[in-house]
Amino acid sequence: MFTLETINAGSSELLSKLCTETFLQAYDGVHSTDNLHAYCHDNYSVNATKALLDQNNVEAVIAFEKKEAAGFYVLKHHQCPIELTGHSTELKQIYVLSNHFGSGLGRKLFSDAVNQAINNKSKWLWLCVSDINYRAQGFYKKLGFKKVGNGPELVVGDDTLSSSIMILNIEAQNQ
Repeated sequence: MFTLETINAGSSELLSKLCTETFLQAYDGVHSTDNLHAYCHDNYSVNATKALLDQNNVEAVIAFEKKEAAGFYVLKHHQCPIELTGHSTELKQIYVLSNHFGSGLGRKLFSDAVNQAINNKSKWLWLCVSDINYRAQGFYKKLGFKKVGNGPELVVGDDTLSSSIMILNIEAQNQ
């Protein structure tokens, strides 16, 4: 049984740890250990996580199983770089710890993220996904996301990855 809890900057340390652990799990074997740790240091330090959570257009939710963090998502309410009609929300991150793969937690987090975006009057949910993260791409395609363009380059230490922008019309799905 998972419970979802909306967090704020007071939970920066927990989110920092969770971001680091899930990122290391997702990209183990893809990047060198040094590159993975450099990325996590730059992007998931407690200070970086606090700065993210301090933004007024960011929402973050952590899933707990009993009292243990199991996964999370981060939304940022702003327009997609690909022109879309209506408001949009970026699904910046959605990760589940590997020992919870197949538990349905990813879908539970996603459903909650969609509800939050709808509450923010968004018509679209969009995201950037690494072109080599096939597990995530498959997950998003099953949920109805479609690739609409190239995303930014993602720099992990001294590795550079291409990414894709994917969108989902959440308004149409909920009618």
